[in-house]
Parts: sequence; structure tokens; C-alpha cells
Amino acid sequence: MSNEANEANDQKKKLLDLVRDALQHDQTLRDKYQIGDKFRFIRDRISALLSRTEEHLIVEVLAENKALSGAVHDEELVYVHLFNAQGLDIKTWQKMLNPSVFYEYSVNRPIYRDKSHIEAFIRSKANKAQHGYLTVAVKKEAIITTVKGEPAMDTIGHPLIKVKEGSLDAKRLISFIHNENEYTLSPEGVMIKKVKA
Repeated sequence: MSNEANEANDQKKKLLDLVRDALQHDQTLRDKYQIGDKFRFIRDRISALLSRTEEHLIVEVLAENKALSGAVHDEELVYVHLFNAQGLDIKTWQKMLNPSVFYEYSVNRPIYRDKSHIEAFIRSKANKAQHGYLTVAVKKEAIITTVKGEPAMDTIGHPLIKVKEGSLDAKRLISFIHNENEYTLSPEGVMIKKVKA
């Protein structure tokens, strides 16, 4: 694990400890000064903050574990471009992450091998909010090598790859990126925004 990752983990742990301490301190002061439920909005907000912080940390740990276990030795990460005319409405992206459409994505969506290429492609677009991409782990043998000539290219000259039909699996989805925000899917299939460190 890199120093940056260790520092980020330390900061997250400190934040969680700080929120827990604040909640404990609130209870101690309530008992000491016999406040009871007066000003309970303070306690409620601290409790809500603690819940959200714990939830985000759990999601991050799950996402990190998924990413670490994501591309095992016989797999490779690929990046699948998605277009959504209603891209500003994040709920419309949720529908595009339905497991039933992943089969189609293996056939009809531009797929990149290099993350920097898909990011450059999206940056070149006038309305970036209409573009996003999936990071998916696929079996290395599912990537089709071109037999003749040059590989297909996107509009700015980056190579695209093809994968075997049906080789994109929603269970191997690592993340969804939109507007420079990273999302993961909960086990229930709900998009969860990853908190930036």
C-alpha cells in the first residue's frame, strides 16, 4: 500500500474517531448538566454524520477490496464508454447500470484498454455531463485481438478494443465514473458516490 493510501486511511480513521468522540462528549455533557433531550438536534445531527461517515467508509472498503480483487491474474480492467442524453440527471445513469444491459455493452459500446484514453475522449466532448464510463474486469482471453491491420480508433485517435460477446459482467463492475465522480454499486444495485479523500 502506498504512503498516500496509508495517509488517506489514517485521515478516514481520525475522522471516524472524531465524530464518535463528539457523540460521546455530547452524551457526557447531557448527563453532567441534566439536559436530557433538549437541543437533541445536535445529537441527531452528530449521529447522522456518524452513520453517513461509517456508511461511506464501508462502501470505500468494499470498493477497494473489489478493486484489489477486481483484476486477478487472469483478468484485465477495461473501460466502457456510456452516453446519456439526460446525463445531468444522475438517476438516469442508474438505469444504465442494470445488469441486463451489460451483454449489449460488450457488443455496441466503445471499449478502451487504457483509462487515460477514455478520460481524454470525454474531456474532448462539449457536454461532458452526457458521458461516463464503467471500469469492468474481464478475462484476458475475452479481449479480441485484431488479426488484420490497425485496431478501431475513437474520434481523437485512441485505439478501441473489442471483447467477446457477453463477456462484460455486472458482477465484475469495479466503478462508474461520471463528471469526475466515482460511484460503486451496492449489493442491491444502488449507485453510491465514493467520497473523495
